[in-house]
Amino acid sequence: MKISSLKIRSQTKLKTFSMYIPSQFNFELKIYKFADAFLSNIIDRLCTSHIREWLELPPSACVTEWASSPANYCGLGIPTFAQRAARMALTRRHLLQTSRNPCIRELWDASRGPNILVDSLLDNKDLNKASSILRDTQSKESSDHFLGLKSQGLMAKKVIETVPPKNINLWKQTMDSLPEHVFNFARKAMMSLLPTLHNLKLWNRSPTNLCPKCGMDQTNKHVLSNCSSPDALAQYTDRHNQILELMAKWIVSQLKSNQSLYCDLRVPGARPVCDLFNGFRPDLAIVSPKKIVVGELTICHETNLQQSRDYKLQKYSNLEAARAGEFKSHSVLVHTIEVSTLGFVVAEPNFFKSGEIPYFDLPLLKELSKTAIMCSRSIYGNR
Repeated sequence: MKISSLKIRSQTKLKTFSMYIPSQFNFELKIYKFADAFLSNIIDRLCTSHIREWLELPPSACVTEWASSPANYCGLGIPTFAQRAARMALTRRHLLQTSRNPCIRELWDASRGPNILVDSLLDNKDLNKASSILRDTQSKESSDHFLGLKSQGLMAKKVIETVPPKNINLWKQTMDSLPEHVFNFARKAMMSLLPTLHNLKLWNRSPTNLCPKCGMDQTNKHVLSNCSSPDALAQYTDRHNQILELMAKWIVSQLKSNQSLYCDLRVPGARPVCDLFNGFRPDLAIVSPKKIVVGELTICHETNLQQSRDYKLQKYSNLEAARAGEFKSHSVLVHTIEVSTLGFVVAEPNFFKSGEIPYFDLPLLKELSKTAIMCSRSIYGNR
């Protein structure tokens, strides 16, 4: 395929493939009836092989269903040619059914047998409604297959359950702006297909699956968030602090005149959070005359988003009892902010409402995602 020979980023290749290539075949797909086996086993398989090559995915990657899953399901949102042909067949049948020419309508009626499934979508429905049902059915079939995969679909499934859809779409926009090697890294990591020792042993490319730094099973999750070696822990802390600093600087610019930000980092305009509590050092705290609104940041693996939130809320459930003397009269409200290792952001809305600041704006959300992904890419490179 000519696209593969172009010296452009994999994101651009995917966009070109999604928008340009189908336009060259839409007329033929609308006019002719191609066998499903030909479209699925020849055309779509050829396309899948090129997508696999662009993203540097291993042979075990389930590309077809993942690529055709909607973007808000962490897929690429690129329909297969078999799916496109089905949509065109629906349009073709509708044109025959509603033709002003009685001979054409007779042709439609005479050919209903082989097209009973397509025609059933048009029963008592206009074309737009029928097309919408068909697209939704196709998307569901692809996403159900992808999310049902025990390994490759697990992270996407957890993300869908815990991350707001608008933040997933923002994540995709951020991904599209990244360098190609970082984009490919993040896409492979989302499907647990990074060549870690765990996977390399499964693929018969390594005699061991044990992490050389800590001796544990070196899975994708282990590398990005669970390794207990001093080197890895230092890198996790650096990633956490880079993201915390971005948040703190943004919050400082949003405060009212009677508010102050306390932070566990040295940030211009912020005070030390250790001044607020005895024995506890939450990441952020917005202090007003009557209350302390805590924002506790966790950088966690995608499969641990909910568990991390629950853990932090339990950890700080009695924070009010640890108030320093100067703040004994302040009420304490604890909220959490999670940023996953691959840049998905989940910030509790009540943190902003209680803190009387606006929700994170789009540039900050994208920067948080980018920073998390870039740091995780560096962590992976130093595994």
